[in-house]
Amino acid sequence: MGPGSAVTQTEKGPEAPDRLAPLETRGLLTAEARLPRAHRLARASDIRRCLTQGRRRRLEHVDMIWIDNQTGQPRMGLIVPKFQTSAVARNRLRRRLREIWRRDIQMHQPAGDLVIRTRREAYQASFEQLRSELLAWRDAVLARG
Repeated sequence: MGPGSAVTQTEKGPEAPDRLAPLETRGLLTAEARLPRAHRLARASDIRRCLTQGRRRRLEHVDMIWIDNQTGQPRMGLIVPKFQTSAVARNRLRRRLREIWRRDIQMHQPAGDLVIRTRREAYQASFEQLRSELLAWRDAVLARG
């Protein structure tokens, strides 16, 4: 490898990191794949209102709190406590829950605010476990009307 090479020797072959190249990762999220700002529950006052006045359901890995809103669209907020874990683990859990909500729950949820509060057990759960748990909750809530 010469000094002008763009890729170092450790980034090739069996020693390559288990991730996409930086140039490949930039284009993964299209406009449709991102969570629009209007669908995020970001204000502390909105989250507090949902926590104090909303209906609750405790699941194996998460607590679901939801309430109707006046915006006419579903919004979601996440509460992911540290529980003595790394920032990497917290961010991975956040990304998983956001993706499940964006792909599977958002389109079926009526206009309302949803707060998902993770429990300690959620850090050990796989994506499929979280997904099946949230889908079961969605189906139960939609069945009630």
